[in-house]
Amino acid sequence: MIAVGALAIRVAYNLVVDPAVAVLSDASAYHQLGRNLADGRGYIRPFDFQLFGVHRATAEYPPLFPALLAFLTLIGLGSVNNQQLVLTVVGTATVVLTGLIGRRVAGDTAGLVAAGIAAIHPMLFQADGILMTESLSTALVAGCVLLALRVRSRPGVGGFVALGALLGITTLCRAEGFLLAPLLIVPLAFVPRGRPFAQRITLAAAGLVAVVGVLTPWTVYNETRFHTFIPVSNNLGTVLDGANCGPTYSGPALGSWRFIRAGDCFAGFDIRDPHFDEATAAAAARRQGIDYFRAHKRRAPAVAAARLARTWGVFRPSQQVNLGVLEGRNHRWETAGTWLTWLLLPLAVAGAVLLARRRATLWPLLAPIVTVSIVSIVTYGNPRFRASADPMLCVLAAVTVASIAAAASTMRATSAGARNLTPP
Repeated sequence: MIAVGALAIRVAYNLVVDPAVAVLSDASAYHQLGRNLADGRGYIRPFDFQLFGVHRATAEYPPLFPALLAFLTLIGLGSVNNQQLVLTVVGTATVVLTGLIGRRVAGDTAGLVAAGIAAIHPMLFQADGILMTESLSTALVAGCVLLALRVRSRPGVGGFVALGALLGITTLCRAEGFLLAPLLIVPLAFVPRGRPFAQRITLAAAGLVAVVGVLTPWTVYNETRFHTFIPVSNNLGTVLDGANCGPTYSGPALGSWRFIRAGDCFAGFDIRDPHFDEATAAAAARRQGIDYFRAHKRRAPAVAAARLARTWGVFRPSQQVNLGVLEGRNHRWETAGTWLTWLLLPLAVAGAVLLARRRATLWPLLAPIVTVSIVSIVTYGNPRFRASADPMLCVLAAVTVASIAAAASTMRATSAGARNLTPP
């Protein structure tokens, strides 16, 4: 019933709010990438072809989400609206997975509460409407966490290979999966005591090799096109260039990302240059961002704190809401999502403490949260980056809610029993 409600909310949001896809945006780029793949043009830079009819290889975006959109186009679901509606089903799967995670770590009540929170969370159902990777990557991360919990209780080479393969697929959706993979696999292999050291090494190696095995074909494909090592994406160059510059190290945009034609921020690529090469341009942008960071190391702690706080919705939240609107989100629902996050954060901290006291398996739930935090510190702050961690917040908060409900029920039962024992 919760899943049906979650689907209804997502469909209603898409039909009523009708989130738009800007002409020149990441969402539009994904849509065009999928269309080009479906039309047999290959994996090429979308706007270079759209604006100038030029075929240029790209590795700016990981390939899995465009491949999904290409498949939808091939089966007759090529419009933006149709693809947004398909993502409502993906988002509903995330709600179900969130409930299953909650049930596995803390019982039925926690699972139902976790699914219920995920169903109504604006940050999650909006991700299913803007045609970007967060919808698919969040479902994949939730699937990785659920599989990790199963592997934790039933360790074996086959389980670790399956987990590594799923993490590799997740990485092909968003490159952060490359960081999540060791954060999940290595602790699962090494932390439980009583296992021979050789067995721990075998399990960890099996999982990590599976990750590399899934990524290898895409990496080799990039090598044949760019003649350089690009394991997943070269998007890090533009990210670091726009995140490490004067406006993002102080002032209103502290901890954010900026695209500015004049100045030391990312100024865009000159795609009119007939000799333009994406990999070379991305490498130059990466060097510029790193050089700025090295020249302004003293600002690093303040900038990192601002980045982290932006991602978790506690630094200049009104500004982040407005930036989210530019990405296709709705101002009212983005604000509501920020408020709900403020409510969930203390409940999630309490839930983590409760699980730790019960000696329950906690790390798989924390790994996506740690991944998101590290990525934000290294790059820049954006609540959108938090999408894959939001289901874990829902689960941890649900643990607290379920514990409070259980305690209240016990108190009522005790009180009723005491009244029954009182002589007339």
